[in-house]
Amino acid sequence: MLKSIFRLSALGMIMLGANLQAQTAHIQSPAASAEYTKFKTQNYGEILLETGTRLRFEVTQRETRGSVEIVTARLLDPYSATDTNYRNLIVTLSPEKGELVAFAETTEGHFDFNPEGDATRLWRKSTPPATLDEILHTKTSRNLKSAKAGTTVAPLVVGEQDGSGRYVVDVFIGFSTSAANSQYVRNNLEATAQSYIQQVNTALKNSKVDNVYLRLVGTGTSPNNPGVVTSVLSDVKTWFAADIERTAPDLVGMVQMPTDAPGSAGGWAGVGGDTHVIGAPWPFAYRHEVGHNVGGVHCPDGSGYHFGHTLGEGRGTIQCGNDLAYYSSPLIKDEQGNVLGDAQNSDMARKWRERAAEMSANRIHKVPFPDTPASSITLQAEDYTGYYDTTAGNTGGRYRQDNVDIQATTDTGGGHNVGWIASGEWLAYKVNIPSAGRYQVSYRVASLNTQGLIQFEKQGGVPVYGQIQVPVTGDWQKWTTISHEVDLQAGEQYVALAIKSGNFNLNWIKLEKAATNLGTFRLQNVWQTSQFINIENGAPVASNLSADALSSHWVLEPVSGSAVVRLVNRWKPEQVLTIANGNLAAASASKTDNNSHWELEGAGNEEYRLKNRAQPTQYIHVEYGRLQTGTIQPGWWSARWKFVSIN
Repeated sequence: MLKSIFRLSALGMIMLGANLQAQTAHIQSPAASAEYTKFKTQNYGEILLETGTRLRFEVTQRETRGSVEIVTARLLDPYSATDTNYRNLIVTLSPEKGELVAFAETTEGHFDFNPEGDATRLWRKSTPPATLDEILHTKTSRNLKSAKAGTTVAPLVVGEQDGSGRYVVDVFIGFSTSAANSQYVRNNLEATAQSYIQQVNTALKNSKVDNVYLRLVGTGTSPNNPGVVTSVLSDVKTWFAADIERTAPDLVGMVQMPTDAPGSAGGWAGVGGDTHVIGAPWPFAYRHEVGHNVGGVHCPDGSGYHFGHTLGEGRGTIQCGNDLAYYSSPLIKDEQGNVLGDAQNSDMARKWRERAAEMSANRIHKVPFPDTPASSITLQAEDYTGYYDTTAGNTGGRYRQDNVDIQATTDTGGGHNVGWIASGEWLAYKVNIPSAGRYQVSYRVASLNTQGLIQFEKQGGVPVYGQIQVPVTGDWQKWTTISHEVDLQAGEQYVALAIKSGNFNLNWIKLEKAATNLGTFRLQNVWQTSQFINIENGAPVASNLSADALSSHWVLEPVSGSAVVRLVNRWKPEQVLTIANGNLAAASASKTDNNSHWELEGAGNEEYRLKNRAQPTQYIHVEYGRLQTGTIQPGWWSARWKFVSIN
């Protein structure tokens, strides 16, 4: 069974979306930059809707996911005495771009953020598709109709849970190139996708569903844009096959620009399926389509409780009207005391709870859950919570208006860096360390011609965790990553970078749990399966050795989570695989030497390519019987390796 949230019957609405595909150059207005700073630095404030209404907001939660910060807030709508636990404003901040994506739900309708508008048109009203949806019935592999209330529904599978015991539904979201370039996305894929995910998670929290949440595991683009049509639901798995293999999502979403293709709608999803598609102009369609994936339909027809709930006069929960950020539930009341569900006919909250395990088990997750020891914390240098600067004013004139000097950066990912760093200055940051232990702290730095020295400490100066020297890179925007290991206590705390010797630039700081190792393995070539990497006469070779030969045993030491490692020989632990003088070698190397860091690039079927971090065009492969590094073609089996565990 397929469901569309809205049917596009007005050709003018279709062409409005289609014409927006050509808009690829977008300049953020000064008013939008000021709005970004407001949500970055304030927990209380107001927004001005384009209708002229001013609404105050209060931030209830901030969290960092990937490279964006997600802000959840409550709008204080004077026309609605909303439940104090209700959240109806979602803002995702992208520090790398200095931009935000936001959705607001008010009694006047849905509003999204227009980063090109002036101060009176930043918060624009979303125009829904012209008419309500229609239903298409197709063959499905399973019957997801709910039983009548009171029937016990047995769990079908054992799902995947994080350390807190909640089920985790991983999601990959793809964008057509035209959708990514549109004014609705502005090539800010991660922030936009996270805002979609937060729509669902906020609605679950509003609806008191606490055993499951959605997690974004990846985004991507495809040139394909047939429109918001049902064929996308199957084609998306082909368009993003490599990404799906790499990230193993439970659900796959797609964002398209509307076209005039037959069967176009605001969104489509298979009921009980694992794919969905929405039009970029209608972000609020996302939570509705995911509701279909869970097994929900629309307004009640008496056949079960897997429906939304309507209050009449155009007001209803997500599956039936979609103007309230609730999934239907007889346990929830709106601001006027109306119950937002019925145990017999409309209890989508129950449907979520019952299907949480099955939804989380569509694929076995590959991206570590947030509470695993290998998870990392990235701090953008410009997002400090405290500082001391030796000069007045912001010399770079960007991002914040205090005394810290901030400029735009040309480093990977763009955004900003702190510059003009001088001896005696310091920057402080708030962190939440998940567990006590040893952590690797990395810094992204650049220096024209002067070595610097950073002291990593608790804010206030005691204790001092460690020091690290900043090398000369040859240019203010020629960046390198340096790392050292420190011991940290668990919990929320403030850390600081005390500058003992300055004159360098800083882009970001990353904290990662330092694991002892990821295990011991033999590295078997996929092309010549009898060949294993080992050390012979002091050099790395590929040859046929018995499984108990220690020279063919390699300990994987994590450098960055579990995706970048050092390969330490078990027979001669002072030797690691590295590139020296342009050749693959087995030699001693410091833990911070990028030439001895290898990225585990997934090739499918539990096989990996070994890519050098310092020289990313160099892969380990076998050629003419010789183990070497060099450029390769993606299909070369000689550059693919299996990691055979040593018990």
